[in-house]
Amino acid sequence: MYRFHGVLEFVEVIETGSFSAAARKLGKSKAYVSQRVSQLEDRLDTRLLQRTTRKLSLTDAGEIYFRYAKSVAAQLGEGEERVRDFQHSLTGRIRVSIVDGGLGEWYLAPALARFAALHPGVNIELDLSSRLVDLVAEGFDFTIRVGRLEDSSMMARKLTSIRYGLYASPAYLKSQGIITHPEQLQQHNCLTGATNRWQFKLDGNVIEVKPHGSWHSKSGQALIAAAREGVGVVRTANFYAKEALARGEVVELLTDWTREKTRVWIIYPSGRHLPQRVTAAIHFLLDEFRDHDYL
Repeated sequence: MYRFHGVLEFVEVIETGSFSAAARKLGKSKAYVSQRVSQLEDRLDTRLLQRTTRKLSLTDAGEIYFRYAKSVAAQLGEGEERVRDFQHSLTGRIRVSIVDGGLGEWYLAPALARFAALHPGVNIELDLSSRLVDLVAEGFDFTIRVGRLEDSSMMARKLTSIRYGLYASPAYLKSQGIITHPEQLQQHNCLTGATNRWQFKLDGNVIEVKPHGSWHSKSGQALIAAAREGVGVVRTANFYAKEALARGEVVELLTDWTREKTRVWIIYPSGRHLPQRVTAAIHFLLDEFRDHDYL
């Protein structure tokens, strides 16, 4: 039997002066409170209260026990208040796992840093990794991932989307020829990344190309660097190509064709009461990217 069963009820009976008053304060029935106190007496194998029709009084054993029980009840009450305050305060640690690379380093990490600057009582522990993490087993509060959701038991909120483009350097196109149709990519050196298919859509037509070439990397920065140097044609997230495009080091190809877009998700455990600091961080990120439907 749980050793503290009946302790709080016993203290309330003494402090309020009756089982009825204690029951009202605790939000329980009189029978429930009486049963808990009786179970406490049975466990201690002694009578704590003298019960008469007119009043309640403590036995000698009850006097001794009440002094300690009152202290325990006060500490438990204070502990509950501390936990509630902590749960609803913006203090404490937040463990986050976010996708690595440009998305994590250029967009997500700075956004979380802005949140931390606003709330100095929050400690951010940031893991940048492309691996799939087990939120519960590894103790993460939430994760940010790209693409298809694998675990339907988790809650997911769309943060933004990534738009992809097709890029090559002017020097490469001058030597290898202009690309005007996706099927021409089969005759070009394609710089490949995490995906082994490139999909293009135009006026209801869908063309899927399996790229092949001499350069492979899961790093978007490495891919666009190779494209700048004229190694080949790359399909990558627009944000990787933005600066090179502005400097004229690469040009965008097949702009009439629609490329696939990938969603970015905030994922967190379902069915749990999230601490206020975690909820605040999630809402902050959603607000930060609200006007950025595409990156």
